[in-house]
Amino acid sequence: MDIIILFFIAVLIYLLPMNDDYLGVKSTLGLKGFLALGIIFHHLSQWVTTGSEFSNFAYMGTYIVSIFFFLSGYGLYYQNEHKPNYMNGFLYKRLSRILVPFLFISLIYLVYRVANGQTINIEYFINLFLKGSTIIINGWFVNIIILMYLFFYVSFKLFKKSEVAIFINLLLILCYIFVAIQLNYGFWWYNSSLPFAVGLLWAKYKNKIDSFVNNHYFALLILFTILLFISHRYDFIISKLNIVDSYSYALIANIDNVIFTFYFLLFIKKFNFDNKYLNFIGKISFELYMIHGLFMAIFGKYFVSSTINDMVYTALVLIFSISFAWFINKLLKKISL
Repeated sequence: MDIIILFFIAVLIYLLPMNDDYLGVKSTLGLKGFLALGIIFHHLSQWVTTGSEFSNFAYMGTYIVSIFFFLSGYGLYYQNEHKPNYMNGFLYKRLSRILVPFLFISLIYLVYRVANGQTINIEYFINLFLKGSTIIINGWFVNIIILMYLFFYVSFKLFKKSEVAIFINLLLILCYIFVAIQLNYGFWWYNSSLPFAVGLLWAKYKNKIDSFVNNHYFALLILFTILLFISHRYDFIISKLNIVDSYSYALIANIDNVIFTFYFLLFIKKFNFDNKYLNFIGKISFELYMIHGLFMAIFGKYFVSSTINDMVYTALVLIFSISFAWFINKLLKKISL
């Protein structure tokens, strides 16, 4: 990240009019569509080797997931505050919206894996937990968002005072990070978890936060531009400070993602993502997140890296992923009626 470019972007953002409904339902729906496309481009950057078109997406995955976690935490708290008896039947009503497409798409992946000669037995499923692997390619996020929902349910069901519930939620997330490190899970499993708690806090204090941000917008924009420029280089910083333990490394990485989350929220206060194309992608973003890895794997077998092949490969992954995500979304809605 070049600091001059970041400052230039900050000035352009500042000149735009404020969007007071930046976390409204329609705006966040389009934002989810935008982020889902960003995740696909991030994963494509690991497959496409010609040119530099996707190179900047190589490090954006963790930032994008941070915003997904933030939106999840924010949405859960907001609905719990504004919907009577929201926690009644929460595990069934809320988790079923995640578990049904998750299990359906997991079945598709299992069929694909068996067709490719992979042995699916009890040991395979045990190793999913022991080795931090997933049935769905790049599907770790789904596993963790389910866990975050459970954390939310436990903390807000047991503790009526929201401040205490949020604190307990934060402790549960920190415990999860500790356990994930102990199990030697991949760094990506836990380096962007804390923004979920930030989402809870933002939802609780949104009016106060908005008032403060609106009154000090430019100063905050410059501050977080500088902080992001510094935190983005945390690898270099902790190497100079000789910080080598996994726990400090995980905490610093999460702080970097929290800083980006604040920076991005300043960004979206000036943008409205509510448009029909992004809203369409937003409605199928969860299915799209899960299914695109399958088509990356399928088409990755046939397109040897070259400028033309990479273009065709990218186009096919996008077309098939969006089409199948839409089909699965519609199919499961009809089945559930």
